[in-house]
Amino acid sequence: MFHLFSLIVTILTLASTVISTGLLVPLYSWPGTDAWNTIYDLIAAHPSIPFYLIVNPSTGPGDTEYPEDVFITAVAKLNSYSNAKVLGYTHTEQGTRASSEVEKDITTYANWATYTGKNIRLSGIFFDEASNGEDTSKLAYFQNLSRKSKSSSLNTVVFNPGVKLKADVAKWFEAADFIVEYENTYANWVALAPNEHFSTPDHYGKNAVILNQTPEDASIDDVVNLAKDMGLGAIYLAPDGDYMSLATVPKVAVAVEQSRSARRRGRGRY
Repeated sequence: MFHLFSLIVTILTLASTVISTGLLVPLYSWPGTDAWNTIYDLIAAHPSIPFYLIVNPSTGPGDTEYPEDVFITAVAKLNSYSNAKVLGYTHTEQGTRASSEVEKDITTYANWATYTGKNIRLSGIFFDEASNGEDTSKLAYFQNLSRKSKSSSLNTVVFNPGVKLKADVAKWFEAADFIVEYENTYANWVALAPNEHFSTPDHYGKNAVILNQTPEDASIDDVVNLAKDMGLGAIYLAPDGDYMSLATVPKVAVAVEQSRSARRRGRGRY
């Protein structure tokens, strides 16, 4: 009986993990007039899907206390949805950028919470160009940035090395909520077995993947189903390499929702 109970708990845990797969969207296009309407509509249409949305006003927060009015309006709109978490972009140059400069970006983003006109409080930080851990001396640099972020109430920390980690894997995942171990083309993704893109299956729930250069005839459903089956934390497929186009966001959101619904009806792989 105990073994049966353990098996049931394991299956339910896997199912819960799979269902929680969200979208990690580099929202790098300028908000403009109605430019992000597609995003707003999708977040509203899929309230059970977590959306992690990376905003990047000026290769970081910029030099002003608060962002431009167009970003204030757009971020406040994103914050009106309970399933949306807005992350501020900053870059680290594989841990060679002065930590004081990165911490300044964190402080600026954290200060957005003091804006009184609208709610532009951010949920976390997306640390781009992160180290892959091969240089073990960089771990402390990123651990400190994570602590700085969380102590500033920017609680969702994402590291983006874009490749699988090489060393101290458990410590890296302990310091972050998500790590993007794959940011590359759709073609390169399908060229290898999925597990080859990740350092270990132990942390699939905190793994995120961003595929770019996704062709129009790509099987987005297959990629999403695979991500759900593996229990990956977040996924996105972009049509381009600079993430200016939002053309694939509806397809990815629908695929995630359909995969989730199929599993709830018992017709999925789990």
